[in-house]
Amino acid sequence: MRPSAVCLTRDPAMRAFFKSSLRGFSLRFCPSAAVFLRSRPSGKLILIDSSLPDMSGEDLAAVLRGDARTAGLLLVVAGPGNYSPAAAARLLDSGADEYFRFPPDPAVFRARLLNLLSRGAGRAAAPGQPAELAFGPLRVSPEARTVTVAGRRAALTALEFDLLLYFLSNGGRVVSRSVLLERVWKQGLDSGPRSVDKRIEALRRKLGAFGARIRTVFGLGYILKM
Repeated sequence: MRPSAVCLTRDPAMRAFFKSSLRGFSLRFCPSAAVFLRSRPSGKLILIDSSLPDMSGEDLAAVLRGDARTAGLLLVVAGPGNYSPAAAARLLDSGADEYFRFPPDPAVFRARLLNLLSRGAGRAAAPGQPAELAFGPLRVSPEARTVTVAGRRAALTALEFDLLLYFLSNGGRVVSRSVLLERVWKQGLDSGPRSVDKRIEALRRKLGAFGARIRTVFGLGYILKM
């Protein structure tokens, strides 16, 4: 089955770039956030123009991540202008899984989207694996890729969810930033130690009191205290 994506843009250049760089994908286009929110076209991957006419990419990502019906979507934002780490951090904190300054390198863009889909696609539980894992107030469904803390849904990005699963599977062990980049980020070509710190800060915040269990081990990395 061909991977599919919904592209929210009315910019002819961005439409042409998506069609060219994502050959083999099944693409659907929406000219605005309003059209998308009314029609809710199917697709696991949503590509968002940060300069939509009716809503910023940052605001739309926050809306989609905060709605239970769309919280599990993979959200990728692309926008014009110079790359700004502060702007990228705001978009990621709003719920975006990836951010690209437009136009990105086509090969890197395609590779990172395929990697995102491979990480974010719903994964079937292994035989005998419970549908939901419980860690005190934390409930995690590896199959549905959902997280609740004390009954409240935590709107994690695909990367944050993978990061949490890695910590849970290595509870009580110190893991270095380099190991996290290798095992969780995988093809995050532009990532570095500071990217790890930013993502863990966001993950802690979204997990509330449980997030305090992810502790910094200065000079070494991080540890999840179970």
